[in-house]
Amino acid sequence: MNDELSSKQGRSLDERFKSRPQVYARLQQIADMMDQAMNEGCTADQAEAMTVEQIRKLGGELLSDWAQDKHTRSVEQAQQEHPQAIRHAKKK
Repeated sequence: MNDELSSKQGRSLDERFKSRPQVYARLQQIADMMDQAMNEGCTADQAEAMTVEQIRKLGGELLSDWAQDKHTRSVEQAQQEHPQAIRHAKKK
């Protein structure tokens, strides 16, 4: 896992976001919100509060994506290790 992390750290953000376009789009959205807030003359405190809220939401979205990916990998691994296992069958 450390090798995987090391190899990812050497890549640019654009390269890393190719596999997660929804995250890239969300960051663009946050940047647009900040630009709009500055154009509307919001204070630094307002901009900070908005940014913190949006980054918190982004963190939740990232964790949700991570959990979904982890679940999918676990199911695939279980199917490879136990191909005879029945998936989502109704109990009698």
